[in-house]
Amino acid sequence: MKILFDSYSNVCAGLSERVDGSMTWWNTKPIDPLVKERRDHFFEKQGIEPTRVVSGGLIHGNHTVVVGEQEAGEYLLDTDALVTQTPNVFLTITVADCLPVFFYDSVTLSVGIAHAGWKGMIKGVLESVVCTFQEAFDSHPSDIQVVIGPYIQSCHFEVQQDVAAEFNVRCVERREQRLNKVGVQNISIDSMCTFDIPSRFFSARRDKMSPIQGMVAFIGLKS
Repeated sequence: MKILFDSYSNVCAGLSERVDGSMTWWNTKPIDPLVKERRDHFFEKQGIEPTRVVSGGLIHGNHTVVVGEQEAGEYLLDTDALVTQTPNVFLTITVADCLPVFFYDSVTLSVGIAHAGWKGMIKGVLESVVCTFQEAFDSHPSDIQVVIGPYIQSCHFEVQQDVAAEFNVRCVERREQRLNKVGVQNISIDSMCTFDIPSRFFSARRDKMSPIQGMVAFIGLKS
């Protein structure tokens, strides 16, 4: 497992790897029982009670949900981003080439996570998370730290010509620019490519499996 924000004792964040098995959950209910069993086992190994995990059902959009105690253990449909200020509630999304984006505000003690593919990027999913931090937690963007986890690099990414005109696939700088424009300056980017490292990461584009297999990204505040 890849661990993030390890310098903060109150934050638990990371990304599963291929050895942990596929964690992909589609935007439907009920969840596949085998996937649920695998996810539960993974979280238990991290010292996380599965009933405290909240999972976003991904639709490549920009909808951000504020999560609290009542959502613990839920699978939320139609959302690509989650935020919370509630301790011991762990937010999750799944990825298999798209960016897992982790947010932490050490001043308001709030965290968030987003699934950011090119469709979500065009729709403003990162800006949506920052705006929700401001509205829900009174966060200042300058206090928000962002970590972008492993994702497919542009050399392996192909899009239709009309999409390419709208979105530059060499997009790390674009993602930084989007965050910068809403006031976020503290951004760390992992340079590992999901396509290039099959021993560690699933890649939808490389593996071409149906259903898609992927990793689970998670973040939460420990009490």
